[in-house]
Amino acid sequence: MSEVDAQLARSILACPASAEVAVEGFPAVGCDSDLGLRDEDGTPTFSCRTTSEMAEAGRTGSQALVTLASGLGPADSPERGLTLTLTGTLAIGTLDSCTCCGEVRHDVALHLDFVVLGSADGDQRRVPLAAFLATDLKLNRGYLQRALEHANDCHRDDLGQVVARTTGTPPEHLLDVVLTDLTTHGAELSWIDRQGGHRAALWFSRPARTVEELGVLLRKELHAGIC
Repeated sequence: MSEVDAQLARSILACPASAEVAVEGFPAVGCDSDLGLRDEDGTPTFSCRTTSEMAEAGRTGSQALVTLASGLGPADSPERGLTLTLTGTLAIGTLDSCTCCGEVRHDVALHLDFVVLGSADGDQRRVPLAAFLATDLKLNRGYLQRALEHANDCHRDDLGQVVARTTGTPPEHLLDVVLTDLTTHGAELSWIDRQGGHRAALWFSRPARTVEELGVLLRKELHAGIC
């Protein structure tokens, strides 16, 4: 594999294509389509309804097995054949209220016992927990890919304003704008206007070293509305 196993494993946790969840004593958890999953500093953390079986499993400290299919890269990327298997003990966390609808949900953390990185050819390698939980792995390829996808899904108008501001293109001439690349050093924008297709790189004033710094640089140097 081209990356250190821990880096690749954290990238898959940040950017899974799909997830399968099995919890001891709570078979319905795996059928709950309302579960959310995020990387909380290396700890897989679920968001669930307060009355769900996942919340109850967290209260009872049940054992869980989570298998993630990689969402890294384009759909035909070889990295889509990778899997990440995580096992551990569930623990109920804090209550969180949605800012949009007011729904109250529980966080349930999976405190890890072991992590295994698998490949399409059947190779499996155990990832040391200390390496997997390293704080400097939070800003990883998977996080950057999800941030790029979020910008394209939710901030197209903001990206159009960036193109108009930096290139002088009248907003009414823009037909489409997408963020085609995002790294710790900058972003690449592609757009179509009445003259055809264009591409431009926008470099940050300094490299982002953390997730928080990346957010600040995106808002300060691209558009204040990008989250």
